Amino acid sequence: MNKILTFATFVFFAIQSSTFPQVPEWAKGIVWYQIFPERFANGDPTNDPDPEKTFIRVDSIPGGWEIKEWTSNWFEQDEWEKKMGGHFNNHIYERRYGGDIQGIIDRLDYLKELGIGAIYLNPIFEAASLHKYDGSTFHHIDVNFGPDPEGDRKLIASETPDDPATWKWIEADKLFLELVEEVHSRDMKIIIDGVFNHTGVQFWAFQDIVENGQDSKYKDWFRIISFDDPETPENEFDYHGWWGVKSLPEFNKDSQDLHRLPKQYIFHSTKRWMDPNNDGDPSDGINGWRLDVAREVPLGFWKSWARMVKAVNKDAIIVGELWELSPDFVSAEGPFDALMNYNFAFAVNNFMIADKSAISTEEFVEVLEEVNSTYPKANLLALQNLMSSHDTDRLSSMIKNPDRKFDHDAKEHNPSYNPGKPTKEEYEKQKLIAAFQMTYLGAPMIYYGDEVGMWGADDPHDRKPMVWDELSYDDELIDESSGFGTGYDSYEVSQNEDLLYWYKKVTSIRNQNKSLRLGKQRFLYVSDGTKTFAFERTYENERMICAFNLEDEEQMFTIPMEERKIFFTELICNEDGSVAATGTGVDFPINLPGNSVRIYKIKTISRSGE
Repeated sequence: MNKILTFATFVFFAIQSSTFPQVPEWAKGIVWYQIFPERFANGDPTNDPDPEKTFIRVDSIPGGWEIKEWTSNWFEQDEWEKKMGGHFNNHIYERRYGGDIQGIIDRLDYLKELGIGAIYLNPIFEAASLHKYDGSTFHHIDVNFGPDPEGDRKLIASETPDDPATWKWIEADKLFLELVEEVHSRDMKIIIDGVFNHTGVQFWAFQDIVENGQDSKYKDWFRIISFDDPETPENEFDYHGWWGVKSLPEFNKDSQDLHRLPKQYIFHSTKRWMDPNNDGDPSDGINGWRLDVAREVPLGFWKSWARMVKAVNKDAIIVGELWELSPDFVSAEGPFDALMNYNFAFAVNNFMIADKSAISTEEFVEVLEEVNSTYPKANLLALQNLMSSHDTDRLSSMIKNPDRKFDHDAKEHNPSYNPGKPTKEEYEKQKLIAAFQMTYLGAPMIYYGDEVGMWGADDPHDRKPMVWDELSYDDELIDESSGFGTGYDSYEVSQNEDLLYWYKKVTSIRNQNKSLRLGKQRFLYVSDGTKTFAFERTYENERMICAFNLEDEEQMFTIPMEERKIFFTELICNEDGSVAATGTGVDFPINLPGNSVRIYKIKTISRSGE
């Protein structure tokens, strides 16, 4: 018997329980990789968007507009950009590089070799923008991410969008499902972005309101302030946009829930991607969702939506974009399994990156342990421990520009922000941060390209085309025309092979040791006066000690242990060693060169002196 769920069934599941299914086992301690699809890889140049897709107003299309060369200098303006005039950033959002679904499929083996276990895709639904947070629909993949944009548009036009019985599978949808299958065949998982607070102005229901005003059957879908009065020459039509941005009209809602009509559409669209053939077996669908601006959507909606998601696939993960500690969303009674752990990033920025304004080692540990005390252990293991994302400057550029509040002053308005290529010393610091991500409690997440040394200020500069080793890139020339006040020079653009090797090494160490993925964590040593610390990860009989020194000088300390003799392997340098007791137990000596990490896998011989 097929477990085909109707909307009424969804509602039934939504009211049955005050608690939620447990965090999926696969998500605990897994290594994530975030992909911004338009900028990851252009696998099919025949589907590149045309200017009519890029510019909502046809009369604003500049002559000569074309896809930007993938390997070109980021700060170089094409002729059509020069014609538009103004600042570099005035037209950067009209650029397209042609990244698509085929490009992701083509690079899955690269991700597997890197040690990635799960992929998070920024929005992929049909939308005009490069970022796709302005969806035109939620039940179709962007036609320019697939192989037949023109044919897909015709199929979409034949549907009744609020009637799922009329929905077709366009070629872009089918290619995305092929991506899902290819991901699963490599024993990886994939989740996508759900943007359920707002749409774009080209969203089909909103367009009907624009055309029909108060006579539109969808007039209650959005937060309309006023409709146009046809008796006056003015257009009085007004509505609420997300944070006042009129290109992003907000769905209608109250303090408890979204309006029932957009809610029903979202539920149907959600299930479409989780169980595409509707046979009750979700193995052909996505493995979960990352949810945009989660706190701006009523909690009541998330609770009913989350129960529906878990009813379709109990092993699906739900991750919220929540920048603050959020036990109301992530707990046994909360609707989400995890969140993007920006509090982890805040702590690392303030301790491992900051220089003159750095917090102490004790304060660093206190912040981390506050996070750990906020959530149940199962949820802690699933928190996405990120450093950079599409909403921040890149990790390497954070390191180059220390002593800033996280995600602040990383744009052109800051005259001292240096957008240039990081130095070797700055990349060495990135190695230590990557090692901390891969050894600490949670699920580390890499933003595409960080592992090969990509650099860039905050949006839009954090969304450059991915740097691939087989491509030859123009140098990046930064001068006064960039809008920045410093960092002027010409920089070679290529993969940082040393950094990439390091990421592969530390992800491999994590993946090969269950204690680093699933184990308990306990700080063993917290220096008073130096940036030196050590912690323990334990799982069943496996035990690891991870030690970090962020000082330029060597640091030495000991960890008291009860055993009489210990054998160990240090996994960074791949060296074996042993320590015997001189008293009642072993004083395990740790010698850390300046700016280094050591990961010890402990093999206990005896507690009784054999």
